[in-house]
Formats: sequence, C-alpha cells, structure tokens
Amino acid sequence: MELLGTLWIGTIGTITDLVPIAILFGIFQFVVLRKPLPELGRISIGLFYVVVGLTLFRTGLGVSLIPTGDSMARQLAALGEPGSGWQAFLPIVLFAASIGFAATLIEPTLIAVADRVRDLSGGTVQPWTLRIVVALGVAGGLVLGTVRIVLGVPFEMLLTGMVILVALLVLGAPRVMVPLALDSGAIATSVVTVPLIAAYGIALAETLPDRSVLIDGFGLIIMALLGPAVALLLFAQAYRIYQNWLKRGEHRAV
Repeated sequence: MELLGTLWIGTIGTITDLVPIAILFGIFQFVVLRKPLPELGRISIGLFYVVVGLTLFRTGLGVSLIPTGDSMARQLAALGEPGSGWQAFLPIVLFAASIGFAATLIEPTLIAVADRVRDLSGGTVQPWTLRIVVALGVAGGLVLGTVRIVLGVPFEMLLTGMVILVALLVLGAPRVMVPLALDSGAIATSVVTVPLIAAYGIALAETLPDRSVLIDGFGLIIMALLGPAVALLLFAQAYRIYQNWLKRGEHRAV
C-alpha cells in the first residue's frame, strides 16, 4: 500500500510538472498558429507514455538508488575517522568516482544528445565515445569535490581553479568542440545524476564533522557540472594532436 501511495503521489507530481509545457504548446498552436493539433491521438498516447515512464522512473530512484547511495555514503564516510589518515577515505573517493561514472552512462538526456551529436557530426563523434568521456568528467569532478570535502579545502578555491582551467582549455581547443564541451555538464547533470549526487553529497557532509550541507553537499553538483567540460576539452585537444600526428606520418610516407 505504501508503494501504491508513492506511485500515486509521483503520478500527480509528474502531471503537475507537465501541465505548464502542455499549456505553452497549446497557446502557440491554437492562439498563435491558429491551427488544429495534428495527430492528436498519437500525441495523447505519447503523453501517457511520458507520464507513466517519468512516474515509474522517479519512484524507482526515490525508493531504491537514492536511499542506497545515501546509506552507503554515510557508512563509507564513517570509516574515515579524524586522524586515521587519507587511506581511510579512499573507499569513499572510489565510491564517488564509481557512482558518477555509472550514473552518467545511464543518463537519458546524455544518451539522446549523444545520438543527435553523431548525426550532426556525420559520425565523427560516436555516442559511446561522448558518453564515456563525459562520464569520466563527472567522475573526476566528484572525486575532486569529495577530496575537497574530506580535506576541508574552501569551496571557492576549487571552483576558481576549475573555472580558470576550463577557460585555458577553451583557448587551445578546436572551436567546433567548445560549445558541446561547455554544454556537456548541463546535459550530464539531469534526472539521474543530480538526485544521486545530491543525496551522496548531503550524506557525506552530514557524516563528517564541521561540514556544511549547503556548501559541501550541494557544491558537488557544480563539480560534476564542470568536470565534463574539462574532460571533453582535453579529449578534443588530444584527438587533434593524434590526427596531426597521423597526417605527418602519411606525409613522410609519401
């Protein structure tokens, strides 16, 4: 019965979230364009699928992955007692990298965008390549954020360093990859990754002494946002160097 109640609340929440965008489309379709909605039946079925899918997805996260991640983060963080050395915190750092990488790989937004990028790039950027590089970026961002929380490094120092690094990488990266790299963080931090990262960060901040839930817990999300940009910009530069090396080899062979 409790699960049914959770599903009902999730359904109401999903419908409530979809109402504004449905109203927006309706206004532009009937007021601005002044035309009937084409394929109304197909659109209605699609909306039904969206409601069911989002409801089940949100409910599944809420009753399984998020509580599990929260509990595991608290237990791993508790292993590192003050004065026990950095080795005691190694499990929580590895957990941060693992949860960031795995959650990003199954992020629906990133999967959809990766397929679209493949089509727009003519197959130059393959979906799995993009997803893996972005996932590594999120994992790296979470590792840096976790180490910062464990060591008590001020959030401003790490944030400033990450922003400067992104700016420097932009200067040397291929221009065609810069917009995708800067957008990749927002693409990667969506319906799967953000709830998991937030739950993990809050649990970590609450377990360690003298940590702020707002600064340390939610600060992990911005690290996960900037990490993919760094990873993609580095990958783009490495790929360009590799292509130039191949061209020089072909030129010498000729």
